[in-house]
Amino acid sequence: MVVWRLPKEAIEDPFRPPLEPCDVFCLHCGKEFSSDEIHWERRGEESFWCCPTPGCGGMGYKFDIFPVAEMGGSIKQEAQDSDNLGDDYEPDEESW
Repeated sequence: MVVWRLPKEAIEDPFRPPLEPCDVFCLHCGKEFSSDEIHWERRGEESFWCCPTPGCGGMGYKFDIFPVAEMGGSIKQEAQDSDNLGDDYEPDEESW
């Protein structure tokens, strides 16, 4: 991440990626990538730190995009499991 080219708003944003790159996982698309690939993007009147996967809505380090090392596999596995449930999946009434 090249900090000196970013606007002040991006540098001060609480969801900016760390200066030291690490492996991260996006809850929206399920992809794993380096945190230095997270980019600052303007969407309408607002700007966000966004997942680099085209069409993904993941935004914000430690909001939708988490360090793999801190996840312990649980969040990542849950996200992948929910993608693999299939069309015939019906949750138990207890899980509602």
